[in-house]
Amino acid sequence: MRIQNLNVNHIISYFISRLTIGLLRKLRFIKLIKCDIILRLLYILYNHGVIRTYKVTSNNISVYFKYIYGQPIGKFSGISRPGKRCYWSLGRLAQECNVNNFSGFYIISTPHGLVTSNYCLLTGHISGEVVMKIEI
Repeated sequence: MRIQNLNVNHIISYFISRLTIGLLRKLRFIKLIKCDIILRLLYILYNHGVIRTYKVTSNNISVYFKYIYGQPIGKFSGISRPGKRCYWSLGRLAQECNVNNFSGFYIISTPHGLVTSNYCLLTGHISGEVVMKIEI
């Protein structure tokens, strides 16, 4: 698969589907194609404790999953799609984070780069395109 010719949202869809399939099959790790946006997403997931670790080689990335009692830590789902982009204001973002005891975060593409919903609401006071949702 040539990842250079894909749209950013297609790369994110590829990333989410590979993570979800790996977690459903209870794999120890998966390999992804090396890409800058995937590295930024993995950095956020690693810092928030959703994945165990990731290792970068010349053209691959190995992502190691984290399980507790045989169950995966997180559940991933995409929000924006190439045909339907989702831009949320701070009010909508706060509302979505407070609904039904949501324990997780959103990854948002802002002018400052990829950040989490916690950063947007607490320190950044910025909003943008909601890329994906991580439930913990």
